[in-house]
Amino acid sequence: DAYLAYTAESRSPEEYHLWTVISSIAAVLRRNVLFDMGYFLLYPNLYIVLVGPAGRCKKSTAMRIGKSVFREIPGVDFTADSTTRERLIQDLATAHKDGQSPLTAHSSEFASLLASSQMDMVVFLTDIYDCPLEWSHKTKTGGTQKIKAPFLNLLGATTPEWIATAMPLNTIGIGLTSRIIFVYADTPRAKKAMPVLSPAQMQLHEMLKQDLSHIATIHHQYKFSPEAEEWYEDWDMKNLMKPNPTNDPRLNGYYERKPMHLIKLAMILAASTRDDSIITIRDMENAIGLFSRIEPMMTKVFANVGKNP
Repeated sequence: DAYLAYTAESRSPEEYHLWTVISSIAAVLRRNVLFDMGYFLLYPNLYIVLVGPAGRCKKSTAMRIGKSVFREIPGVDFTADSTTRERLIQDLATAHKDGQSPLTAHSSEFASLLASSQMDMVVFLTDIYDCPLEWSHKTKTGGTQKIKAPFLNLLGATTPEWIATAMPLNTIGIGLTSRIIFVYADTPRAKKAMPVLSPAQMQLHEMLKQDLSHIATIHHQYKFSPEAEEWYEDWDMKNLMKPNPTNDPRLNGYYERKPMHLIKLAMILAASTRDDSIITIRDMENAIGLFSRIEPMMTKVFANVGKNP
């Protein structure tokens, strides 16, 4: 809420700012927080891609504002805006500290991130998403490059046209795209071309950095409150019967993974408001509410996929 007040004069849609700050919190949490799913551990990293018509909704502007708030937080490292798969592997490997290798990829041109290494990059991003204990890669020269405890958090931006023309068609709806939260908007806010921040907003900028610095110190294994666990089990069982209410097969993968996205987002929301390690019903309901705001527009992300040019 504080971040939305800080960015209120920006022409970028509110949804862009909202999911940018969610990505920022995920970035500073790193592997310091987790949720035990029994057979595996769930970490709060997210792949978020802002989608909209070229130049209209200021996607990269929203990303730059977010980066200005949390780029100085200790322990948070970034990739270059455009990078190859090999460089991304190297950056993750060299980011190792305090028992983990956390990295945030900010790519205002998500197309360039994938275009650099194409399917090799798609496969790598898919593999590394689950934050394994170790990821190894054999190089062309015969050596082996290892990443210990990787944590890759991604925020990107692209257009529906690029997704339709350049994204590998056999990845739509499965694999990588099922792990991505697409945030679509096509209408900028009617704000001044030269925004003037109020003293309160300028103060918020510093307070937000202080908050993120504090959030970065949190170390928790999150657990549901008894009421939240009952709520989640009930919701998940209903979701299991009909996960994709849109009947658009291109969104099947996203809705199949929504239960995991939901817990990740609930951890982020809990960390944004308090220091305890309990996920409450309110956290879950707020997370569902945030997804409900963007899901009706997700079909527009893939609107051009499969059309005959």
